[in-house]
Amino acid sequence: GGFAFALGDVAGKGPPAALLAAVLQGILTGQAYSAVEPFEVMTRINNALLARGVESRFATAFYGHLSPEGVLTYCNAGHNPPLVFGADGVRRLEVGGMIVGLIPFATYEQDKVQLSPGDVVVVFSDGVSEATNAAGEEFEEFRIREVVEPLRTASIQDVQAALLRSVRNFSQGLTQSDDITVLVVGYRPQSPASS
Repeated sequence: GGFAFALGDVAGKGPPAALLAAVLQGILTGQAYSAVEPFEVMTRINNALLARGVESRFATAFYGHLSPEGVLTYCNAGHNPPLVFGADGVRRLEVGGMIVGLIPFATYEQDKVQLSPGDVVVVFSDGVSEATNAAGEEFEEFRIREVVEPLRTASIQDVQAALLRSVRNFSQGLTQSDDITVLVVGYRPQSPASS
């Protein structure tokens, strides 16, 4: 009855990084259908990556599970802290541990956040916050907040489109060195059917 979502960012470029991304996606997909807690998912991913001898094996990852009641249980393994936009302000989702694929027996923690109807979770790659313009300035987290806060009650598609458009406008067509990925999740519970 819940909804799981994840975003990862692998180290490196080219075939080794692509192989790592495929492995990471496969492991995440396998875990999403089991009743495994987010911190356990990260532990299993870490162990699986360490067991593989691929050249590029490090990644940041964020994994969350949202219950129908609005409880977001998450683990952040070295990823940019996602932001939760709500009526009470903005919260960062930082609890977790280090990047996956680096250290054997790394430990991971998880946290639970109660979302309210209308809250929006924005998960993004470092290519968003580190997008640069011609002057060498980075987009940074404060600009993400400036774009999303006034759109909190808009559709998640509009929030995502506005953020990507803002990054494009900021970078003024300058080629970026990293991927620009944004995942937006809105908590919009269904109202009970009237009898």
